[in-house]
Amino acid sequence: MLLLIGTAFLCSLNLAIANIRLKVKHDHGIKSCQGEIVFGESTVSYETTNKKHARVWKYLEIQQIGLLGPKKLAILTYEDRKIALGKDRVFNFEVLEGEVNEVLWAFLEKHVTKPLVSDIIPASVPVKYSIPVRHLRGWGGTQGTLEITDMFVAYRSAARSDSRVWRYENISSVGSTGPYQLRLTTMERVNGEHGGEKNFVFDLKERLNKEAYEFVWWKLNGPAISAVP
Repeated sequence: MLLLIGTAFLCSLNLAIANIRLKVKHDHGIKSCQGEIVFGESTVSYETTNKKHARVWKYLEIQQIGLLGPKKLAILTYEDRKIALGKDRVFNFEVLEGEVNEVLWAFLEKHVTKPLVSDIIPASVPVKYSIPVRHLRGWGGTQGTLEITDMFVAYRSAARSDSRVWRYENISSVGSTGPYQLRLTTMERVNGEHGGEKNFVFDLKERLNKEAYEFVWWKLNGPAISAVP
């Protein structure tokens, strides 16, 4: 029943949407240009008078799309940056009109062929387990809640840029070094890092629920185990 509710929610957001257009500013590092980014049925395009930076990508040609705030988008491509020793090129956009919202998230969930990085967490999907946590980062952490549902795991924080939602197929592994710590290894690469995984480590403010951990572990590993003859 929970899965049916979640599926119906996603379908409702996708009804009657042919494409989504947002006016944006593309950051070059030193300078910038403006134009429109268009999310269509088969391609994503950046339309601008600056022909050097105009692009059309098929979804298959995009490594990852990042929805990193109400006014921030990132597209990680397969282009090499020679001045950065071959590091993959990422196009960063600031949204000038409109915003990054649940409608765009649901549209991209339907169209992208790679893991989507998103800080947009649907509010209409029932939560099975909720755990208050601190997300550990290199220069301090953020406070929030881990939410475990039938469809995904989410980290919901007042620091929206640090919030995330992961479908189970986009989580590589889950682990713990004790009853008050949890690690999720995800496929996030939106900032163009070499390698294909990123660890999210959480301090748990209450003892880890064994049933919650086993639920996530089985979601990640159960399909492969069940497929063994």
